[in-house]
Amino acid sequence: MTILKRPGEYEPPLGKIWNRAEARTWTTIMFSGTCVLYAARAALPISAAAVSKEFAWNKTDSGTVLSCFFWGYALTQMFAGRLADKYGAENILPYSSLAWTMITFFTPTLFDFAYWTDYPLVVLLSVRILTGICQAFHIPSLASIVSKHLAATDKGRVFGIVLAGSHCGTVLAGLVGSTLLEWVGWRSLFQFVGVISLIWCWMFRWVLENGKNAANGRSSPIPDEEVLLNKKHDNEPESHLSQNPQSPPVPWGTLFRHPGFWAAAIAQYTGGNSYSILFNWLPSYFHETYPNAKGIVYNVVPSLAIVVTSLIAPIMASQALADGKTVTYTRKLMEGASLFGIAICLLIVPMTDSFWFCLLIFTLAMAARGLHHGGVSVNPHDFAPNYAGSVFGVFNACGAITGFVGVYVAGHILEATNNNWAYVFVVTSAQCVLGAMVYILLGTGQKII
Repeated sequence: MTILKRPGEYEPPLGKIWNRAEARTWTTIMFSGTCVLYAARAALPISAAAVSKEFAWNKTDSGTVLSCFFWGYALTQMFAGRLADKYGAENILPYSSLAWTMITFFTPTLFDFAYWTDYPLVVLLSVRILTGICQAFHIPSLASIVSKHLAATDKGRVFGIVLAGSHCGTVLAGLVGSTLLEWVGWRSLFQFVGVISLIWCWMFRWVLENGKNAANGRSSPIPDEEVLLNKKHDNEPESHLSQNPQSPPVPWGTLFRHPGFWAAAIAQYTGGNSYSILFNWLPSYFHETYPNAKGIVYNVVPSLAIVVTSLIAPIMASQALADGKTVTYTRKLMEGASLFGIAICLLIVPMTDSFWFCLLIFTLAMAARGLHHGGVSVNPHDFAPNYAGSVFGVFNACGAITGFVGVYVAGHILEATNNNWAYVFVVTSAQCVLGAMVYILLGTGQKII
């Protein structure tokens, strides 16, 4: 099978290339893993109103507890990808996943314990930071796995689909969580997510072991039509789950001197800021602004829109490439549409007092965010194809920083302005416009390192 390559944009990935059956299995398990990861992450934002009421938090307290997750998440991202590339993502992911699963399940108990101590805030922040540290290994590890086991033309599409699992997780948490909050209580949401996450951990271990056994038991080469890369890779090592190729040092200097990297980082930051604010504060916004509205509606409908567009976006980008568009053009088109779309929606929201129209606008904003999965979201596979895990860790940290900066600042703005949400939305919109303009001018889909 011949790969469509544009000169200077791609290099053959390291490691053993999956056949089609393996690719389907791994795409499914990575998608579902990202789904439960984000269900766990969404549990506190969805239940924030109930938790705040029980523990008497004000907006600053809520913003601090919500945002401190990203203190550990963003900082750990800086080296999580490099560890995944060096020691093997398949060796790291089972342990990090089990850790955040256990913390999620016992979060209600740990929150109760915090208020039995003399320093409840310290305990609360520690729980959230530790959760962020454990979850930080997930996405960079998946980026590392994809970069080593898929052909260049397949990496962006598959990784975009895998990342779309994040929004399915948000829908799952919103759908089930709203029902549990109404009938059982906020603690049950964390326990539900903890149980399904534990089931996923077991499934992931099964896929790992099954992959190792299948690789060790092969007696004949994989047929040519089943390989996702051209024939020059046929002689690479078979046991791709038991052997981790030697990871070369990342030429960070070359990457950091290139304006295309920083343009992508700025777009990642501004887009991540908008999503973090919507992800963490939207349930509270609807709960306070439209107290009679059903949580199951506003916790689910906007997230359903982003599920659809995040799954379609990688396919749209792949089709544009197949039609002869350059990678750079495609990434700029998708990311520009995403950021400008969010910006316009956030400017409209303060002008309406209708719940249903407001819900529609936020749904469109989330739909626009989904286009990101055909844009900057997969950019590290373009400009650093053989260092995707390491680079994605640093790159994703740019978006994660907004989790503790943007979410925390939003809480302070609301506290200082007596819950005037318009200030939050206008500032966020302006940042999206800035990110779009910088990326359109300086972004690239070309190979940098």
